[in-house]
Amino acid sequence: MLLTTAAAAGGQGRGATPEPETQRGHPSGQLIIWGDSALFDGRLNPENCILLSRFQRGMRMGFRMTAVDGGTGETENTAMLTGHLTYTSKTKGTQTIDFPMRWRGAEKRPSWAPGYLRAPVELWTGFWIVPEDAETGMVLYTITGVDRFGRKGSFRPFPDVGSQVYIVD
Repeated sequence: MLLTTAAAAGGQGRGATPEPETQRGHPSGQLIIWGDSALFDGRLNPENCILLSRFQRGMRMGFRMTAVDGGTGETENTAMLTGHLTYTSKTKGTQTIDFPMRWRGAEKRPSWAPGYLRAPVELWTGFWIVPEDAETGMVLYTITGVDRFGRKGSFRPFPDVGSQVYIVD
């Protein structure tokens, strides 16, 4: 199931962003997607946006991704990214959900400056709130994307068990 709006996401997300501007020289290579997971807990928490791979129930598991034109090395702002996450529910068994990623490049607000060394606008963000019925253990996720040129790309974390995301008590 693909969640494409804030309403469909159960209030998670902020809806669609405006159409990005066309970039010179694109497309000229493969679409490359990469990123990481972090705690998304609001600017007042000093641990907000810190790289994290261990989450407890109720925590907001965030994903920060970028998509790059492999030929120019520039951010491909026309990509649409979607996260795919699999976890185990105590009541429903194995669950796979899709969540939308939001392009942050459309936001050029001066309010970014106080808390950031560089405004985080060349990335996509998405999140999932760990449900109370989630079992402890590994969470599998991938991020897929497609741009306006029809190029597709995907991201998977390193296959090493220590590099995965986990739900812990």
